[in-house]
Amino acid sequence: MNGDAAVLARLNDLLQLECDALASYHLAITLLRSPEHRAPMQDFLADHERHVRDLTAMIHGRGSLALRLPHIPTGMFKVAVQAAGALGDERAVLLAFRANEQQARDKYAREAGMNQPPEVAALLSRHADDEARHFDWVCATLDRLGVGSGTAVGTVVGLFSSFHGAAANAVEAVGRCGLEMAYRMTRPT
Repeated sequence: MNGDAAVLARLNDLLQLECDALASYHLAITLLRSPEHRAPMQDFLADHERHVRDLTAMIHGRGSLALRLPHIPTGMFKVAVQAAGALGDERAVLLAFRANEQQARDKYAREAGMNQPPEVAALLSRHADDEARHFDWVCATLDRLGVGSGTAVGTVVGLFSSFHGAAANAVEAVGRCGLEMAYRMTRPT
């Protein structure tokens, strides 16, 4: 069972990422006025709700407790990034959303590419595909709105997104390592 500690810590880390996403999505949907933008975001929110159910079931199936709570403190920062979009128009909301979505896309892609038990790898691959689709949508939408990656604003947001994701990943990795150590100490070998 102790070999499962790393898998459980990673699954719970992704579950926390999903809790971060739910808060940001609810805020973004509230701030968006265009039905053209709100409808896909509501569909993506449903994907994240499914991810929470899937991850929770997998964690429970492995005999552990699912940590259905946001990352501390990065979850609050992600909501703050999304809230900053309220200071602007529809484009600002979507630019903030892009910053948060990039980290989710990259993290899922990285986790799906790791050596995992087959059922975990299959689940994470499906979730990674969802995250890539969400990110591709927001990038294409920002391109149509004139603030995509080829613009000055898009370039700045891309740099911020990369920094934001790297910082969040570093902080979240510390929590994941702590959780893995706790599993190793409390679960039978």
